[in-house]
Amino acid sequence: MKEQRKFHGLRAHIDDLLNRGWTITSREPLLLKRGRNRLQVCHGMLISYD
Repeated sequence: MKEQRKFHGLRAHIDDLLNRGWTITSREPLLLKRGRNRLQVCHGMLISYD
């Protein structure tokens, strides 16, 4: 099976965030949350929101 994922470094970073207690709250777009902190993946970049 051919690997179709892109941004392998970003994927590894998100896996690390999940291991540190972040949770995925949405998949399209990908949103992560931990307490009051929120992150969104946009065009292969991780963007922080207050």
